[in-house]
Amino acid sequence: MTTLAEPQVAPDRWSRWSDRLNPILVREVQQAVKGRLFTLSVLFALLVVVVIAIAVAGAENRSTEAGRNVFDAGLATLVPLVLFVVPMQAYQSMRLELRSGIVEQLLLSRLRPRAILAGKLTAALVQFVLYVSILAPLLATGYLLRGVDLPTIVVSLGFGLVFCVASTAAAISAAAQGTVPALAPVAQIAAAFGFGLLTFGMMTYIGSGEYVRDLGWMMRRAEFAAVASAMVLCAAAGAVLSSLTAQSFLLHAFENRSTGFRVFLFTLPLLAVGWMLACIEPMAWTAVLCGIVFAATLVGTLFGAFFWTEQKALSPRVRAHVPQQPLLALLAAPFLPGRDRGALCLLLYFALLAVPAALCWPVPGAHTFAPGIMVADERLGLLRMAAMTAAYAVIYLSIAKGLRSTMPAAVTGNHLARFVLPVVLLLFVLAPVLIDVLTRGGVRSWHIGHVMNPFWTIERFAWRPERGPVVGGLVGVAGLCVLLQVRSMLHGLREVQAASAQRRAALRRPDGDG
Repeated sequence: MTTLAEPQVAPDRWSRWSDRLNPILVREVQQAVKGRLFTLSVLFALLVVVVIAIAVAGAENRSTEAGRNVFDAGLATLVPLVLFVVPMQAYQSMRLELRSGIVEQLLLSRLRPRAILAGKLTAALVQFVLYVSILAPLLATGYLLRGVDLPTIVVSLGFGLVFCVASTAAAISAAAQGTVPALAPVAQIAAAFGFGLLTFGMMTYIGSGEYVRDLGWMMRRAEFAAVASAMVLCAAAGAVLSSLTAQSFLLHAFENRSTGFRVFLFTLPLLAVGWMLACIEPMAWTAVLCGIVFAATLVGTLFGAFFWTEQKALSPRVRAHVPQQPLLALLAAPFLPGRDRGALCLLLYFALLAVPAALCWPVPGAHTFAPGIMVADERLGLLRMAAMTAAYAVIYLSIAKGLRSTMPAAVTGNHLARFVLPVVLLLFVLAPVLIDVLTRGGVRSWHIGHVMNPFWTIERFAWRPERGPVVGGLVGVAGLCVLLQVRSMLHGLREVQAASAQRRAALRRPDGDG
């Protein structure tokens, strides 16, 4: 009896591991391989390989230039496969599953949205390997003809892999946004147009031969590691952001959709500083840090438009998962959903950026004239731009938060407030211009009526230290807005503490019923 049962142990074990590791991966790869588009893509790639192979075999002069042309042709053929075919396959797959209700059925199982998205991205990796294997003879021929070296091939394929995953993540995110009927046609047009434009541009760039020349020139420079790592980090950050966006559309309305974005926001400047310490020379750290502070402020402003317009109260699902320990609940509160806690989260983020800004604030009277190094006035102007951007962000987001409180408490109120916010900004920008045209016959110069125009005001005053009162006034108004938000932010913290206390009280009950 034992000998009869033993042969079934290993297959069952491997079957369970396979189902646990890659159920979405297996299904996605099978659907992609069985699709008509995959067959046509493979036939097209094979046709290109055969045509180029015949041309190379019949050529009398097999020079280095011929090898480079072969590599360019192979890489240009790979571009539409990994930047258009694979992402659009993922887009159509996600869209059909959302329409037919397959995603809802998967979510009823043990699979979480994170696992579904990971399976689809892994399937994109598998398809990338398949397409590379088809075009490998062309890439190898370019190397054998001395047209390109091995590092160029490895770096090119590495960039292709990274941008294939990032494009697929963006496509999945666009398809997930189709759950909102108003966004479905916009997402489809944007995905097709964006990937098509990107594909055409890359094919033109590679096919012209400029890509290999530029890459070879860059690889011989000391800045190559910094530039390449920055590109990979930006693509990886975009893929993570796209995955978080897709996950938020797949989750139920009562689920926690906010914590991932808030943790991601705080992670970005830390990654940027780590990249700076690892890849940038110490003498340029101050200048790069100023740029990181300004860029991080812009990113935080965009995220804040969503944080400050969320629903106010915690959902029952989120309340049931608040940390039980009072200290942990207090520390986690800014990262939990709710516009009051979102306001606190963004203010803490700006406070975090104030630390590196203070470290690279120029000392009065210090001047640096070394070539390639940002002088003190330039650093001061960049930091003033960051400060003014943060001030405008707090002012406008406070207006949006106040308007959000007058809108429906449901999720539709979130979308409405996020639509109204740019409209309010546009009104503050255009109204003074129209008044000047009607009263003065035209816009001759900046005046106090344009102070709510962040673009013109920042451009005019950030680089002129003698006009500091305007900057100080903006910071003062932003500080007043923060003071007006203190009461609501404390209410958001108390709500989390109350939910934590309810969880502790439920555990103390004899029946343990909460």
